[in-house]
Parts: sequence; C-alpha cells; structure tokens
Amino acid sequence: MFPILPVVGIDLGISAFMVGLILSANRITRLGFNPITGSLLDRFGARWPVAIGLVIEALGTLAFSIALVSEQPAAWFLAGRIIWGVGSSLLLVGALAAVMAIAPARTRAGMTAKVRTAVSLGLPAGLVLGGLVADQVSNNAAFLTATALSVVAAIAAVFLLPDQAGEPAGRAARADSATPRTQAWRELLAMPTLRIIFAANALLFFAVSGVLLATVAVLVDTRALYVFGMNAQGSAGLLMAVLMGARASTALACGRYLDHSDSRTRLLLPSMALVAIGFVGLGLAGDAVSASLALLVIGAGSGGLTIPMITLLGDVAPRHLHGRALSIYQWSSDLGGALGPAAGLELGRAFGYGWSYGLVGLAVLGMALPLRWLARDERRSG
Repeated sequence: MFPILPVVGIDLGISAFMVGLILSANRITRLGFNPITGSLLDRFGARWPVAIGLVIEALGTLAFSIALVSEQPAAWFLAGRIIWGVGSSLLLVGALAAVMAIAPARTRAGMTAKVRTAVSLGLPAGLVLGGLVADQVSNNAAFLTATALSVVAAIAAVFLLPDQAGEPAGRAARADSATPRTQAWRELLAMPTLRIIFAANALLFFAVSGVLLATVAVLVDTRALYVFGMNAQGSAGLLMAVLMGARASTALACGRYLDHSDSRTRLLLPSMALVAIGFVGLGLAGDAVSASLALLVIGAGSGGLTIPMITLLGDVAPRHLHGRALSIYQWSSDLGGALGPAAGLELGRAFGYGWSYGLVGLAVLGMALPLRWLARDERRSG
C-alpha cells in the first residue's frame, strides 16, 4: 500500500508535505507506543498483542477506504495511519519477541530471518499487492484487500504464536516487577553494542523505508520508468517486488549462514556498502532495467544488515528484557522511517531524485565506523 499513497494523495489534491506527514504518521505513533508494547510483551507474551494489533491495523485500513470518498481525505488518511501505527507496533515487535522466546542461540538467526521476512512480505496491502490491485482494479480495492488480509492474519496469530514470550507467565511477571521500570530501560541503553545497532537501524530505515518507499512511485512517474505498460502505481509495485524479493532472499540466506558461523558481524560492512551503491545507482537510473538493478542491490544490502543486527541484539540483551530491547529497535526504525518520507519528497521536488538518492547513499556510508567497532568488539570478546 505504501507506494500508492503518494500518487493517490496528489490526485486528491493533498499537498506533498501533508502526504509525507501521512506516510510518517504510523511511525510517529509507534515512537510513543513502542515502549508500551515492549513492556506488555515482557509481561504477557506475544500471542494476543499480535492478534489484537492485526485487528487494529484492519480498522486503520478501513479509514483509508473512507478517505477516498470523504470531503476531508487528508484527515481520514492521517487518522488511518495513526490507528495503523498502534496495530503495527504490536505486530512488528511481537513477532520478533516470539522468535526470541522459542529460538535457541544456535538457530536464532535463521528463525529471525524467516519471521522477519514473513512479516515484511505479508504486511496488509503490501508494497507489491497494493500497487497491482490499485492498477488493475481500484485504489479502494487495494485498501479493502488490506483489511481482509489483516483479519485473516489475526486469526492465524491466535493459533500459531506461543502463549508466552520468554519464561512462564508467573516467573516472567515476577522478574519484570522486581526490576524498576526506568532501570530496565537504562540497562539496555547503557550497552554500546545495542546503541550502535539502534543508530545504524535508524539510518537504514530512514533510507530504505523512509526516503525510498515514499518516493519510488513519484520517481517512476517523473522519469517514466513504466513496466509492462502499467501506470505509476503498478510499475512501482513491480519494481518494489524486486527490492522485496532481494531483501527476503538475502535475509533468509544470511540467517542460514549466521547459524553456521562463529561471527554475527561479518556481513555488516559488505551489506552496508551494497545499500550505499544501490542508492547512487538508483539516482542515476534512466530506465526501468537500471532502476530494477539498483533496487536489487539495495534490497540485498538491507537484508544483509537487518538479520545480523537483530540476531546480535538477541544475543546481547538480557532474556527477560527482549521485549523492551526489540521495542527500542523498532523505535529506532520508526524514527528513521518517520523522518524519511517528508525529507525524501521535499528534497526530490527541490533538487531532483538523482541528487537526493546520492546524498542518502553517502549518509549510509556513515555506518562504516560504528559497524567496524561491532566487528572488532566481537573479535575481542571471542
């Protein structure tokens, strides 16, 4: 659904800044709600928070459908994204907390990759399905499809997820209550490894889930990067399928590799370089083929960064604080993702997307020194 919102918003007469704010609203909402999610998961487990989160997402998507026929579409889109933000906080953090609860360290990377990939590819009216349904049927059909998928996923979550994340309910609750709330958060934020993971993740999401996802449909329309005769929404959906496929394939491959490797950090620097190169290539792309290649490289790099960082987080964070640690990780994702859309749309309109994507690529290279520190620290600790 993400790629079609900028085009739909512009067609409805919503300003570029307001479209950027709407795209960022779910992440801004999660910035406030993620800490609550983390505490809930550490105390009560993942099953019901995830299921309830999916139902809330369905309600948010219905607001998008109402926006198409409302006299105040911006208000409805904004409300829908805020509602969707609460639901997605419970879903994104809860799914990873479930993995941390059941996966031993030797298989943590592979299971993390599978769950992270499933969530990324299965988000309601996702990047590909939203664009294709909007192109072939209507924008409203895309939003209604999203609602139905959320409800189905909520039912599946009730039956498939573990009842408790972490220890049995009684012991987990006692351990949580024995640790002062502020002390638990301070303990996590005092760890240098986690601080670097959070910062690198914020920059990655600023680039990929912020700037790129908010501007790709507009880029396609501006440069006429149409695929198979489709319009901007459909073409953007297919182009993003390349990124999503590369990210999913790389994430799964990384998970398998890390489960058989003695290092969690070996892939970080090469993956970071791929993301930077991909953004520069996208800025120079003049046709759909070169844009696809650039998105392929970005997807491979982002998948290679995400899985090692989440796995390392699970290794370093105390078991009874996994929910909170993952909520901070998601908070950093949302901080970067919230800043990216408005920045990407405004910079693209002011300076052109070639320069904007090139600057993002250079910013990604700023991860190099912190990620190198993680690798050196891992070697020092054996």
